[in-house]
Amino acid sequence: MTSLEDDNFHFSFSLVVLGESATGKSSLIACTLPESSADQKSEARSARADHGVRCKVHTYESRGARYQIHMWEVPGAPRYLDTAARYASMAAGLLLVFDLTRRDTFERVTLWLEAVEPTSPDLPRVLVGNKADGEAEVRPEEAIAVAQKFGCKYFETSATRNEQVPEAFSSLIARIVTLIPNPPEPSLLLRKRIQIGKALAENKSFRAALFDM
Repeated sequence: MTSLEDDNFHFSFSLVVLGESATGKSSLIACTLPESSADQKSEARSARADHGVRCKVHTYESRGARYQIHMWEVPGAPRYLDTAARYASMAAGLLLVFDLTRRDTFERVTLWLEAVEPTSPDLPRVLVGNKADGEAEVRPEEAIAVAQKFGCKYFETSATRNEQVPEAFSSLIARIVTLIPNPPEPSLLLRKRIQIGKALAENKSFRAALFDM
């Protein structure tokens, strides 16, 4: 992943990052790329817009295509459960984080997942047990069972050591990318909460293909 400094991308979508407070959500997002001026401006705008919800704008490249990704981090206080559902309803994917060293954060995973289920039952999602470098209070088989119940992949990460963090994000993004229809007709994309970027919209052959459908 690299920082996005312009609008030269092919597709754009959002990820929502959920979980209890102090589980390491910000640290996980920070692992994906260095802080940039674009990220700082985006974070300032989102904090003003929704009382603490923060956004980092990243890019991801795969097979010649560039993806603009808005990573929305929702605070972990219980009052944000409704906010989580609203952001999930606009996102293409969900990453849910708990702290392996604090069992109470794992026990509330189901609350976060159930909060977003009514608006986003088929949303691609990943469950992350963070702080794998600490003394775990949650057994892997417990987390895997929850992940399987809600159709998630499960990763144990350490944001401190940047272990398995790229794999968790890349797994979620790759799953979303597989949902892009071929050809990428805009109305079908919007159903997946994915938008066409300038680099693709200004492609004459692409526009001709859309017109001929």
